[in-house]
Amino acid sequence: MKYLLLIVVLIGSSLLVAHPASNVNLEFDQETSILTVNFDHKVKDAEKHFIFEIIVYLNKEVIIEQKIERQDNLENGNLVYKIIDAKSGDKIKVRTKCNKIGKKSAEIILE
Repeated sequence: MKYLLLIVVLIGSSLLVAHPASNVNLEFDQETSILTVNFDHKVKDAEKHFIFEIIVYLNKEVIIEQKIERQDNLENGNLVYKIIDAKSGDKIKVRTKCNKIGKKSAEIILE
């Protein structure tokens, strides 16, 4: 019984420190076809707790899947992609995933 309680406490405490990005911001420059992805994800150690997966969708189709081994710093990260097929009216969605737990998405419709 003691071991079960210890396991529950350990799992619960790890979930308290694990979290998805708090904010994902997208900017798309139609002249250059450049998508900039900025995310906020405050951590104590960017090599052990970080956003590790980014998936970019263009009109519900996955066009980019990237795994990273650490985020830029203890506060946030920044990624840049060239999407040459994007045009006015298209929807771009980006999903970020924490290596511990949680996902956060953002989307924009191109004007």
